[in-house]
Amino acid sequence: MPDAPEGDGPTIGIVGLGRLGSALRSACRSDGRRVTLTASRRGGWSAAAVPEVLVDASAPEAHADVLDYCAGHRVPLVACVSNLTEPQWKALAELAEVIPVVRATNLSFAHYLQVRIAEFTAAFTTGRFEATTTVRERHPLGKAHRPSGSALALADTWAAASGRAVADIADERAGLPVSEHELTHTWGGESLHVRHHVADWAVPARGALAAADWARTAAPGLVTMRTVYDDLTGRTTR
Repeated sequence: MPDAPEGDGPTIGIVGLGRLGSALRSACRSDGRRVTLTASRRGGWSAAAVPEVLVDASAPEAHADVLDYCAGHRVPLVACVSNLTEPQWKALAELAEVIPVVRATNLSFAHYLQVRIAEFTAAFTTGRFEATTTVRERHPLGKAHRPSGSALALADTWAAASGRAVADIADERAGLPVSEHELTHTWGGESLHVRHHVADWAVPARGALAAADWARTAAPGLVTMRTVYDDLTGRTTR
């Protein structure tokens, strides 16, 4: 059932009550955020009121229902499901023509900084200082999507900033929750590793709340967490 504490920030709807959805629900309780809608495979959809922002932390199978709800109620969407099909990504972009949609491949603020570091290093690792660049990601056993959406996005960021594709994307399924993503630059005899490790689902849950705060007053359009954190840190978005 939805939760009803009162506090600052938008009312939230949560689709998917797995690890991220459950962590987000706990974060809402801690912050005094009102959760007015929940939906899960077992419990179905339950709503006390239409939320001001919907966070989709479910699975591709629920995508059509999520889009129909957001379109029908004009509710901004924070879309956290990364392993969608091409038609589903297209449908998400079409929804963004009428409501704000945040494509949240990775919700962590430190990942945002890792992306900005990748762009910074791309400007210097050219000519005689050109590096061989690789991406590595690790998730626990059970994560089926590989390479992860965050690893692919990190590789795409590097390619866009440097004009060169990464030499390899390595994916590993082992260890403890939640994830690791690492960008490595290698020269003769030395290497630089930019590694981001998340050990608690509370981290992406906090990012989802930041995205919800941003989306509540945003104009229609499809953006990533890069735009959200650029705006929230006072930087100019692209």
